[in-house]
Amino acid sequence: MTRDFALPGTPHRYARDRAFDIRHYRIGVRLDVPNRAIDATCAIDAAPIATARRWLELDAVELDVRAVRAGGRALDFRNDGRTLRVDLGEPAAPGQPFCVDIDYAARPRRGLYFVGPDDGYPNKPAQVWTQGQDQDSRYWFPCFDQPHEKATSEVIATVPRGWFALSNGALVDRRSDGDGDTFHWRFDVPHSCYLITLAAGDFAEIDDECDGIAVRYYVQRGREDDCRRALSRTPEMVRLFSDRFGVRYPYASYSQVFVADFIFGGMENTTATTLTDTVLYDERAALDFDVDALVAHELAHQWFGDLLTCRDWGQGWLNEGFATYAEYVWREHAEGRDAAALELDEWAEQYFREDASRYRRPIATNVYDEPIDVFDHHLYEKGGRVLHMLRQVLGDDAFWASIAHYLRKHQTSAVETRDLARAIEDATGRVLDWFFDQWVLAGAGHPELKVAHRWDADARVAEVVVDQTHKTDDKTPLFRLPTRVRFRVDGRDIDFDVEVSERRHTFYFALAAEPAQAIFDPGRHLLAKIDEDKPLPAWIDQLAAATEGIDRIAAARRLGKLGGHQAEAALIDALDADPFWGVRAAAADALGALRTPTARDALIRAADATQHPKARRGVVRALGAFRRDEAAAEALARIVETGDPSYFVEAEACLALGKTRSPRAPAVLRAALARDSFRDVIRQHAYRGLAEANDDTALDLLLAGTDYGRDPHGRRAAIGAAAQLAAGRRDRDARRVRERAEELLADRDFRVQAAAVEAVATLADPASIPALRDLADRDLDGRLKRRAREIIRDIEEGRAAGERVDALASAVDELRADLAALRARVDRAGTRGKPAPRRRATGGKKTARPRRDA
Repeated sequence: MTRDFALPGTPHRYARDRAFDIRHYRIGVRLDVPNRAIDATCAIDAAPIATARRWLELDAVELDVRAVRAGGRALDFRNDGRTLRVDLGEPAAPGQPFCVDIDYAARPRRGLYFVGPDDGYPNKPAQVWTQGQDQDSRYWFPCFDQPHEKATSEVIATVPRGWFALSNGALVDRRSDGDGDTFHWRFDVPHSCYLITLAAGDFAEIDDECDGIAVRYYVQRGREDDCRRALSRTPEMVRLFSDRFGVRYPYASYSQVFVADFIFGGMENTTATTLTDTVLYDERAALDFDVDALVAHELAHQWFGDLLTCRDWGQGWLNEGFATYAEYVWREHAEGRDAAALELDEWAEQYFREDASRYRRPIATNVYDEPIDVFDHHLYEKGGRVLHMLRQVLGDDAFWASIAHYLRKHQTSAVETRDLARAIEDATGRVLDWFFDQWVLAGAGHPELKVAHRWDADARVAEVVVDQTHKTDDKTPLFRLPTRVRFRVDGRDIDFDVEVSERRHTFYFALAAEPAQAIFDPGRHLLAKIDEDKPLPAWIDQLAAATEGIDRIAAARRLGKLGGHQAEAALIDALDADPFWGVRAAAADALGALRTPTARDALIRAADATQHPKARRGVVRALGAFRRDEAAAEALARIVETGDPSYFVEAEACLALGKTRSPRAPAVLRAALARDSFRDVIRQHAYRGLAEANDDTALDLLLAGTDYGRDPHGRRAAIGAAAQLAAGRRDRDARRVRERAEELLADRDFRVQAAAVEAVATLADPASIPALRDLADRDLDGRLKRRAREIIRDIEEGRAAGERVDALASAVDELRADLAALRARVDRAGTRGKPAPRRRATGGKKTARPRRDA
């Protein structure tokens, strides 16, 4: 069942009126690190827009405002803890500039964060960093905290002696005074206030450059090599995006800084991106891990999100969809189309899961409680997929010409989806209102297609029947889908353009000979669930020889469902010989689905022979499908015990071993828990493997794994695995897990809190509802609040459904009892009214039929 996105009582949100044009912020801030406090002055240059104004209203949450001045003159003000209202004394005329200086202090709970060592993590670096998106800048400086208001900015930060402070733009001054060092940053291009940043700590600086653009990296001292490993491709990305987007990187410099405990993966502050230090990786992890997608995403935001900014958060896909699609653009450039297409496929699966398990919504919506609610897989992954489809509709040249025009026309402005549509119309003459209506503005969901291929040998005609099988309603329409059909005839691909728009379409194609392959939407460009029906030989040829790697992957998945000796042999061939690791991994998964002895033996051989670590990971994962198969378990146990060059293969072997339910699994996995690894990935998968093994004796280990002071990645996996073990139970052990998960709802680590929320969801115990309500009421993070409310709804609906089932069962029991009583009365009444029984007549005569009582 697909749910609505809006929870009960969710309001409509619109961009706020701009009474003033905010032109410049000048923030002077002194960090009091021991007390996690700031002392600051914010000078704001502004002017009324249309009418004379006496009162300036600013967002200022939990700021202790001490004084407000204009030209040295004290101004009256009102501060209710959320909004600061400044009395200018005399109304300022439209366009008349003025400046107010606001002195304040704060101990911010959002927006600006103090990080440092504590009893659990004594080696954590001391740092201070900000995170303004979506509406948290108001927690550390007074501002008009809306994305459609843009101003230039300065940050003058005084930090502890020996620290470095990074902010937007150019460093114009640096000096030491009594008890600290002061850094003065200035940025002269208007940008939204959520992009104003400060990151301070004892950082090492690494200098790079790209065609005259200064490129710099900042990282905790001692991790310089990891930093270079992660970011060394940044200059190449800058060149690529400047070329593809048609607009050179728009600023004089670009910096990236790694910080501890960051609450997102990255944040695209203008000219100065913040990144979580958990993605820094060592040489072993580099075998099959990189952060290119994250780096490309945040860099692309310098154009999409910073230079151009969504007018309101409901249009946030114009920031995040473009940045997500830039990940594909980079991957296509750096690794080729096959690897990039597999990334698109992963995005689709993330979106499909969210659509099926949580809610369905249009990408652009103004119905939400907090802006963070819309930062989901619809916004990012579906948004990126929609841009990819737009590229297919327009063609490469027209698409990139449109993007360049869109950027140039709207630079430093706030934009809506219609601005993108009009830019495309300006650049190409194409009117694509239908496209944006069905995919972004009004439509929700995605097409589900049933495609049947037939060959008429007499007429030499290929018939392709396409049905849109999804349920349509006021949200999910019949889709208009321009695409292609590809046939392989005599070793050559022949493509035909088609468009699907009705419930059923039948297409006919005259061909010189029967095609060896027939592929609807070659390259899998449509965001659609496609079920193709064609003969087994066509699937086998597609797996062996399709031009696009993603089409060979689709064939592998289908053959894994069809089964049979021919399918099995084709999959083994692909596992051994396909040039793309993604196809080999898909073939391995398909062989795991077959679960035959021959498939198992092929996978065991491949576990030793496969060189590419990502393909080898797929092989190991597939062996986990052979439950209670000791040959598969032995191969997996050997990998866990002896190790693998790849952290991720070794970790996958832990999980797969647990899935086999082998008696060996618990002991082998317990031993693996002693191994440290990048992001604790081996321990994470060992925890999950113990849960998959249904090892109830591991519960104490799992709960101990959640202790504060252990690796946060492992802590999250441990509470998830414990919840998996206890799911569906209401015994003492399940209560222990529930109580621990509820404790972790208040953990100091945001991501551990998030994992605890999901653990509570897995347990689905109504006893957790008060803890979830408390989280939804008190926590400041909108992501946790939203998810808690969803889980409360799900538990209550599940309890209500259970109560309805119980009531129905009770009613059935009562009905059965009533029926039994009624039968008893009938039997008694029948006995009273019946004549005495007669002996059966002999001689072939029928017995007389007893009289029926009225």
